[in-house]
Amino acid sequence: MSKPATISTREAAERLHVHARTIRKWIDVFAEYIRPEWNDRGHYVLTEESFNRLADIQERLQQQPNKSMRQVRLELYKEGKLKPEQPPASTQDAKKDKVAPFLNAEKALQHMMKHMENIGEMVSELYERLERMEEHTYSLFDAIEELDNKFTTMTYEYAPANDVHLMFDEIRKKQDQLRIELRNLSFNNRLAAASEESQFVPRRQKKSARFLGIF
Repeated sequence: MSKPATISTREAAERLHVHARTIRKWIDVFAEYIRPEWNDRGHYVLTEESFNRLADIQERLQQQPNKSMRQVRLELYKEGKLKPEQPPASTQDAKKDKVAPFLNAEKALQHMMKHMENIGEMVSELYERLERMEEHTYSLFDAIEELDNKFTTMTYEYAPANDVHLMFDEIRKKQDQLRIELRNLSFNNRLAAASEESQFVPRRQKKSARFLGIF
């Protein structure tokens, strides 16, 4: 025995001269009265009887202007075509349903605040690294200036070779420290910039603008 032909929501919409979205809304609200079926893709399909009930819903809604679907449900309930809506299982369950969204929102807020606090600590650490890098840079420039002064105040043949080598070794050490600080600063800056909440972190007042003036 072949299965009876079914009607799609698009076909029903064409027959009733409404939008397919309206058909789906009516089915959602009056599902227990219309009794739709589903195809293998999970879409609503209607038998001829279900379509007739859908047409009945449309007719009831058009009986008077601005008639609501709630009023139609009440009519169907009075006619015995719909069962009364079941109240919540218990008052306590209803309270849980109301409280649960607030609890979830509070947990989400706590998580966001914790994340923002971590980002704030990260930014503070970045500024500390920047300050240390600034100090190393100034030390490097001081060493270079000292070396230049020594070369200008004494002739090359009388300059102690050991002092010159020591100064160059000190300069190399400070350069290595500066490179390490720059690498760490670049990595942490990328890490902080990748965070979406970084815009919420309060800005820390810059210590000084003289570092930027060097370059």
